[in-house]
Amino acid sequence: MTQQLFEIAAGILAATVFAAWVNARFLKLPVAVGLLVAGLLAVAVTAAVDFVQPGWGLFEGLSGLIGQVNYPSLVLNFMLAYLLFAGAMGVNVAALRRRSVAVAVLAIVGTIITAVLVAAATWGVAQLFGYALSPVWALVFGVLVSPTDPIAVLAMTKRTELDPDVRAQLEGEALFNDGVAVVLFRAALAFAIAQAGGAAGEEVTALSIAQHVGVEAFGGAAVGAAGGLLAILILAATDDWMTETLVTVACATAVYAVAQHFHLSGPIGVVVAGLIVGSNWGDRVMSEGAKHYVKPFWHLTDEALNAVLFFLAGLQAVRLAFGDGFPWAPALAAPFILLASRWLAVTPFSFLFPFPGGKSGVPSANVQTWAGVRGGLSLAMALSVPDVPEKALIVAATLAIVAFSIVVQSMTMEKLAVGTGYGVPKTEPEPTH
Repeated sequence: MTQQLFEIAAGILAATVFAAWVNARFLKLPVAVGLLVAGLLAVAVTAAVDFVQPGWGLFEGLSGLIGQVNYPSLVLNFMLAYLLFAGAMGVNVAALRRRSVAVAVLAIVGTIITAVLVAAATWGVAQLFGYALSPVWALVFGVLVSPTDPIAVLAMTKRTELDPDVRAQLEGEALFNDGVAVVLFRAALAFAIAQAGGAAGEEVTALSIAQHVGVEAFGGAAVGAAGGLLAILILAATDDWMTETLVTVACATAVYAVAQHFHLSGPIGVVVAGLIVGSNWGDRVMSEGAKHYVKPFWHLTDEALNAVLFFLAGLQAVRLAFGDGFPWAPALAAPFILLASRWLAVTPFSFLFPFPGGKSGVPSANVQTWAGVRGGLSLAMALSVPDVPEKALIVAATLAIVAFSIVVQSMTMEKLAVGTGYGVPKTEPEPTH
């Protein structure tokens, strides 16, 4: 019997809290990494127990429970709105303004170049090992793994003491190329379905896709700007910290809902709104009480949703990996294909848009490449692909990329940043008494 939504949510929250305690008590890893690993271990342990005691059916029961969670819908239609708004509120807007051209070029041009390179290389690997993957579905895969995941990147930059301009560029690119990639993914998916003979095949053309992408992206930004400015006006007329906190929640919710309703980019909308509300402008109009509560509230929201997101990602990853016919060869190659493609895409721009002090070139490209962490968003888009023969390969390769980038890249990013001069060792805050 399918459990009620509230019971499923309660079970997931309880499991997430327990995993967070296990990580804090024993694993002692950064929260995002620890919860992903905890999710991986939880399913792996149940599978091992089932191997020893097949009659217990632990893996089947856990797999069934996880299967009741609509992960793509949970991420794309709920979590993303609040995670992106919270992330945008914490960005250094002054530093982002200095890097705005570089961020825009990387978020749009860099994402497209990476997608094409990944698609071509993945198609080649699939042909080499005898897996069925058409060029158009390879492009869908390239698009969904090309953006640097804002949730994972923001979690990583919090743990690494980066140069302000480097941090602003990495965070800004992740926040905006996320919205760009969601728009491109929907367009590529429509094109792939059309090529496969879907009902809308004759309606999908290159021109219609380009128009759709432009309208969705700029329309979402316009909705976000209007929502952010309206929130600023309301905050200026309010002098109660609880009301002001609720205004920010309503802003994120309304912007995402309105954008989605009119088939515009909700992710881009909440990023723009979050940047406006979190800017010095928003800081000036908030009451003194609100300044002590609003950002801590969004920090807690960000951390809590991140915990659930990465734990569920770990559960989804191993559950699917233990399925029949897992395409191991493309999955193992995928992280290295993506790293090479991103490096080729960002290297020219590292020379065109040097950081202050003349920092540019290959070291800059190395940092930007290694900081290109992928996370729950790419997995959500991969799982939302319809049931076509290519889906198994797409999901498997995405899982490998997410696991590698979160566990390996994000854990070693600080060492690379310090070694190349783009950061300093992270210092712990002094304890308060």
